[in-house]
Formats: sequence, C-alpha cells, structure tokens
Amino acid sequence: MSVRSKFESAGAGSYDRAVSRLRNGASRIMAERAKALQSAANQQNDSEVSAEMVDHNKRQAKKDPAVFEAWPLPGLAPMTRVRTSFGDVHAAALRKGDEVLTRDGSYKSILWLTRICLDEQILSEKPDCNPVVLAAGSLGPQVPASEIMVSPRQMIGADNKSGLARNQEAAALVSRPGVRRLRETCLSYTMFHVGEPAEIYCEGTYLLFPMDA
Repeated sequence: MSVRSKFESAGAGSYDRAVSRLRNGASRIMAERAKALQSAANQQNDSEVSAEMVDHNKRQAKKDPAVFEAWPLPGLAPMTRVRTSFGDVHAAALRKGDEVLTRDGSYKSILWLTRICLDEQILSEKPDCNPVVLAAGSLGPQVPASEIMVSPRQMIGADNKSGLARNQEAAALVSRPGVRRLRETCLSYTMFHVGEPAEIYCEGTYLLFPMDA
C-alpha cells in the first residue's frame, strides 16, 4: 500500500508538497544534524548530546536517502489529549473551531486542522516517521501528567516544570528515561494551528504549534 493522507479543512499546503519536501531535503537535513551534533560533542559543552546520538545520526546521514528520509512535520498521535474549553480531548477527535488552551491562559479557536495517515509500508521503510512516546513524569514531576505520543518533529516547550532549558524536538529527548521511539504499523498525526504561533497545553506540558509546519 502507498502512503494515504486525509485532509480536514482547507487553507493549507498539500501533503504532496510536504512529501516532496521530505524527499528533496532529507539528505541535507540529516547531514547538517550530524555535523552539528559532532561539533557539540567535540566541544563537550552540551550534556544533552551523547556520542551515541552523534554516531546514530552520522550513520543515518550516510544511508541512501531513498531508504532513510527525515520526517519533516510535527503532529500528535491519535490518543494524545489536548486541553480544550470543554475538557481534555484526544487529538483524533479535535475539530476546526474547538478552543484550545494556550500558555498565556487564553483559549483560542483552531482555524486549520489536518490529519496525515501513514500506513505500514511508509512506517517500515521510513523509520523516522515513527512517533516518540513521553511517559508520565518523564520530563519532571507530573510532566507530562499522562503519556503522550507525538511526531519526532513536535517541539516541546521549555519551562520550569518540564526542566527543559530550551524548546526541543521530541526526537532529541529520546535519550532521557521514560522517552522512547515506537515502531507502528498504522498511525495518523494531527496537525493544527490557531491563526498564530502558539504553545498549547497538553497533559501538563506545552507543545509548540507554528503556522508554517
């Protein structure tokens, strides 16, 4: 089976363009990441960069880009819950118009939402498509409050509760206890925005939702 994508609502770039960007930019992205990680490791001034991560990214960068391609998009797995004006709602049930809680305490309406469905073939052949799972309490006391599953490109917001010094991609946290990659056979990612870049409350932490994913 080929990749399947299902869109809800209009007003955003097509998934075909996203996949094209994935294929054309994968090799460059991975090479740049490997170089940056190697530089940080050599300087020995970034405790979050391990030799294992450096070696892994260098190996992946050398692979045939037709086999390994970096997944470029953020998003939430179906059962990850987002705080709305009527309670915590699974990503799979979010709809355009739902009001979600932002870091400043206000609720903002979802203006655009789409879901990208990945089948077993793409998840097997393109391993970076597979999600990252953050166990309850993996970032700090009750952060997240419950397990969340997100795209490896989903940005996690930094604050005192999460213990993160800066916003980071979920994939960069895999070396932490309680954070792991999964291999799925069928998965969808929900992407949305509220008309402006925002940090949205999700199980005790904040996730960044830009407009230009």
